[in-house]
Amino acid sequence: MNLVVATMLLFVSFSVNAEYPSSSTRFLEAATLPYPPYEYMENGQPTGIAVEIIHEAIKRTGLGGVNFSFYPWRRAVLLAQHGKSDILFNAGKNEERQRWGNYVDSVLILQKYVLFKRKDSMVEVSPDFTNVKDRAIAIRAGYLYGSGAFREALDNNSFNYVVLSESTKQSIDLLFSGRVSVFVGDYLPVMHYIRENALYDRIGIVMEPDSNNNMVVLVWPTYILFSKERATEQYVQRVNDAMEEMKADGFYQQVFDKYRY
Repeated sequence: MNLVVATMLLFVSFSVNAEYPSSSTRFLEAATLPYPPYEYMENGQPTGIAVEIIHEAIKRTGLGGVNFSFYPWRRAVLLAQHGKSDILFNAGKNEERQRWGNYVDSVLILQKYVLFKRKDSMVEVSPDFTNVKDRAIAIRAGYLYGSGAFREALDNNSFNYVVLSESTKQSIDLLFSGRVSVFVGDYLPVMHYIRENALYDRIGIVMEPDSNNNMVVLVWPTYILFSKERATEQYVQRVNDAMEEMKADGFYQQVFDKYRY
């Protein structure tokens, strides 16, 4: 009987630990790539929209917070995949990652992609991309760009030609050199780069026809992803509940407002 009881207690102890018992001294490990203003280092400290949101969400589950580390994206993925970190974040959903991880259902970042142009350019783009056959565009190498009219325009070779870019800086260099008429970029990170490099007077955004609104060509949600080796589905649900609470009480919007451009 004592052996049975001891075994049961050991099982209960393991299960509780796997769900991260509430402890203000317990910090989780999170990995991602540097991608300002979502996540980056400033004055030796991790900061950014996603960093602030995740840190608060974990604290609301009863833990102390999160230690953030930045790597090339492939390495960040592998660390979570093999249980070397608890969290991979700012991650898009795909089936392969769901085999080794559990996503928090609540969206972390809703990325909005727009077309950037030279400020003095009169470039106009129709929503169905039927008027871009004489235009060249820079897109980021390795990006999927989801589905919809923009993806179809790329697949159907609607642009005169497409140049693959490895960074925002390279996309801007291509624009200024005249090799492309526009480049596609995630609004907030590109605007962060423009602000940091004082380029407001040189770069503009393609607007919707007959409108003062930016022409959004893609909306792409990203999420927090927990390694199945490090967290149970029950704890992931607790984080989801905290995220939804933060959206309801205004904390989420307050963080975004701090980084508004």
